[in-house]
Amino acid sequence: TKLHELIDEVLQPYRLGLAGRVTIETSVAESLPPLMVDKGVLARALTNIIENALHAMPGGGTLRIEGAIEDEGRVRLEIIDTGVGMDPASLDRIFEPYFSTRGSGTGLGLTIAKRNVELNEGTIAVESERGRGTTVRITLPMARAVA
Repeated sequence: TKLHELIDEVLQPYRLGLAGRVTIETSVAESLPPLMVDKGVLARALTNIIENALHAMPGGGTLRIEGAIEDEGRVRLEIIDTGVGMDPASLDRIFEPYFSTRGSGTGLGLTIAKRNVELNEGTIAVESERGRGTTVRITLPMARAVA
């Protein structure tokens, strides 16, 4: 799967509806090597992460998605929002089932996202600061060359 194509597909439904409220920026080079992932499973993880980012920016803000080579055989993807951020206690619990910082929702979005990233042999980590926003960092395996 080409990461830039997957990101474009996942973001497409949001672009029109968020125009004027949330700025969407992407920096995912077409030249990045293909990933060895299940496209549908990873797309669901990204959708859950993006939905959380958008809920954290009710008054607007910026959603930035960046992709780069992490190290030998892996690509790093960062989803960065300028939302309300989380306090350390909430950050420690974000992958727990049914935990939510919102009044609505099931509290399963990031639990599912983590599972879906890990099903693709990836890793996921989150950094956040109250009042400054949140960064979700994912690493994923590149496709291996077939001899």
